[in-house]
Amino acid sequence: MQIEKIEPRTITYRLSPDKEDKEYYSCMWVRYIFDCDNGRLNINSDAGDFSYGWGANVHEDFMHLMSRVGEEYLLNKLSSRAIFNVSKSKTETIKNIKKYGAEYLGINDQEQMDSVISRIRDIDENVGEEGFCQEISDILPGIEWEDMEIEKDYPYGAKVVVGMFVKYLQPKIREEFGKN
Repeated sequence: MQIEKIEPRTITYRLSPDKEDKEYYSCMWVRYIFDCDNGRLNINSDAGDFSYGWGANVHEDFMHLMSRVGEEYLLNKLSSRAIFNVSKSKTETIKNIKKYGAEYLGINDQEQMDSVISRIRDIDENVGEEGFCQEISDILPGIEWEDMEIEKDYPYGAKVVVGMFVKYLQPKIREEFGKN
């Protein structure tokens, strides 16, 4: 039996917004833990916990990678678009109806189109994905599922901790590890 003591290269940053910071009420503390040997980022916060591993890379130091990742890229690695966004779904569905659907849906004039758009805009913001589809079907019985846009967003906590990473921590990482 071999026993090997490993002293990994890990770097931890803790961010605690001041009461005046806009993030304070969304996330009062967040800890970013960088496992540089294994290429792994662990985020623990009161807005949620997130983790992703890129794996070891002999061609680039992990902190250099972290100095250059973009917000959308990092969100996609740590989370997924799983939260139904009714507002964006309404907007995109209206665009589809205007662009592709008026004729096959039997919308014959601008007054009728305005009425359909108004009814879609009036759909409750708290409706779920299935409820949204049902309400669109009730407004436009002939609509195809492909013309209903279901837009999803990242969970709020993921957006908060990644936003804090990009705004506050990433400039510090660039400063400390020489990447601008």
